[in-house]
Amino acid sequence: MNIIWSEQIDPILSKGIPLDNLGVRNWALGREDALNAICELEAFGIAILGGDVYKLVGEKAEQTYDSWYCDQGPDESDYIFSKRSSDKAKSYIFSYLMPKGLFAIVPKI
Repeated sequence: MNIIWSEQIDPILSKGIPLDNLGVRNWALGREDALNAICELEAFGIAILGGDVYKLVGEKAEQTYDSWYCDQGPDESDYIFSKRSSDKAKSYIFSYLMPKGLFAIVPKI
């Protein structure tokens, strides 16, 4: 298996559906798996730059064109940014209305 993000991040995110068929080198996770992945990334101090939302059509993921992002402030420490970006990602996923949405997370590497 080729490494996409890192040897630490890939095992967390690869629990999802591969997005290769869309030309995207990432995975999309169901709501609970995405929330768990965010907690795992946060525990490693890995910030989340944002993410994209997909829906399952048949057995393939398709884009919804919904997304979120989080920028690090100029004087914000990596630790604070990791916490804030994780909170923002969790809040977005919790409040997303499509019950079977799939979420591709973009970690900061």
